[in-house]
Amino acid sequence: MPNRLSKPDDIVWRRVGDEIVVIKDDGLAVHVLNKTAAMIWEMSSNNCGDNEIAGKICECFAVSSEDAVADVENTIAKLKEIKLLNPVEEMASQ
Repeated sequence: MPNRLSKPDDIVWRRVGDEIVVIKDDGLAVHVLNKTAAMIWEMSSNNCGDNEIAGKICECFAVSSEDAVADVENTIAKLKEIKLLNPVEEMASQ
């Protein structure tokens, strides 16, 4: 099961060519995601798992599956760290 992640509510973003520009609502932080990071950011916030994202990275770029998985894991960790992705809390089923 993929980790459930979401984009925070306090951002605005736009695709500019192959990149995505993300701005915090307070205007104090601007992030430019390159083509790879943009793909990872969009797919991970659409409930795609790391392996699915890595497979897409392999299709689009000339990288090994091992490198793609490492890139996905590292990029998601960084996006969480800078608060461009948030874990979605799962409600316990009753």
